[in-house]
Amino acid sequence: MRLPTLFKQNRNKSYNYSPRYYDERKERIENLRKAKAAKSDSEYFKGYRKKSFREDWKTIKSMDRNKNSRLRFLIILIFLLFFAYAAIKYGKLDFLI
Repeated sequence: MRLPTLFKQNRNKSYNYSPRYYDERKERIENLRKAKAAKSDSEYFKGYRKKSFREDWKTIKSMDRNKNSRLRFLIILIFLLFFAYAAIKYGKLDFLI
């Protein structure tokens, strides 16, 4: 509960503005058209190709890394399963030392 004061408290002004209609897709398309019109066609395609090539290269590299990591994981898993099988079958771990 507040205590009564003699001074007026300043409050933030608030507005209840709501637009009647807003089409986000239409505005985005218009902005893209304006951006394309600002650039010449050769600049547009030249930049697009470089960017696309770089992104494709990164994608291929990441796929190779994922493949290598999966192979490494499988090798380690097989080794650990073999070790667990030997430990369960023989009951002692002295045969490894």
